[in-house]
Amino acid sequence: MRRKAMDTIKTYIENVFTSFPQTERVQALKLEMLDSMEEKYQALKQEGKSEHEAIGSVISNFGSIDEIAAELGIEHNTVDPENSMYVSSEDAAAYMAQTKKSSVGIGIGVWIILTGVSSLLLINGLDGIRHWNRSINAGSIVVMVLAVVAAVAVFIVSGISLYRYEPFSANSLRLDARTRREFEQQNTHFMSRFAIQIALGVSVIVLVAGALFLLFMFVWPPVQNLIFALLVFVIGPALLVIINAGMTKSAYDCLLGKGYHKYKEVNKKTERIIGTIASVYWPLMVALYLLWSFLSGNWHISWIVWPVAGVVFGAFSGGIATWQGMKE
Repeated sequence: MRRKAMDTIKTYIENVFTSFPQTERVQALKLEMLDSMEEKYQALKQEGKSEHEAIGSVISNFGSIDEIAAELGIEHNTVDPENSMYVSSEDAAAYMAQTKKSSVGIGIGVWIILTGVSSLLLINGLDGIRHWNRSINAGSIVVMVLAVVAAVAVFIVSGISLYRYEPFSANSLRLDARTRREFEQQNTHFMSRFAIQIALGVSVIVLVAGALFLLFMFVWPPVQNLIFALLVFVIGPALLVIINAGMTKSAYDCLLGKGYHKYKEVNKKTERIIGTIASVYWPLMVALYLLWSFLSGNWHISWIVWPVAGVVFGAFSGGIATWQGMKE
């Protein structure tokens, strides 16, 4: 009977501490509380309490989880069982595996688009040197369009593969204690690799940006598009690495209720606002890019629309998110 009672108390403690990071300090506190609760249970039994009465009394006197968190000086994720979605260990593992697979697909799709842009610049650059006929230039546009079509197909396949896990992003998730510990450990190991991946990807992009500056400062104009084509192609693998790292981290955050996923209700409102604006903003940017490029023929300059548009939209999105957070 005593063993059964202690198993009940131990299970209760494990569930209470599920939302805490599984550090050595937390593990030590769990053992300390288990010893204390066992002593109280034994004392109540000696007073003549029944097993159920003793267990109920011990658990009711456990204290507030918020007080424990404040005492430890750490944050914990409070998940309301009534308003959360339970995720089994198998589903959590399948979600992580599919996210990693889809992130590679999306990264490859981005690389395909950049390859199309690169081929367009390459052919235009060679045309500036060799002065080919218009059919060659038309062919470069066809290659670009085919690259976009192929990339969109890859995006659709990758997106559909993740569609069944859409409720994971929309709801607060609840894991059992063992599964949460496993993913906490995996996340801890992943974070060092995440930092390396992001640093590597960003470094490549910064080097390409520096090379572009030198390109337009010192390189003979007819050769600029040729080198620019190579640099655009090189950015592809860097973005693939960044996308893979970012999506994997987001999946861990989703399962563990960290980062962006810690405040899902606020984020839902922010996403709706940004999504509405994006549905108008990006088509306008595409129209601006195509009009400028075709009317002026300055394909070697018009690409600047995309980094500028990205920075402006990123700043605007960040401002909306900050405003929503302060409002809430």
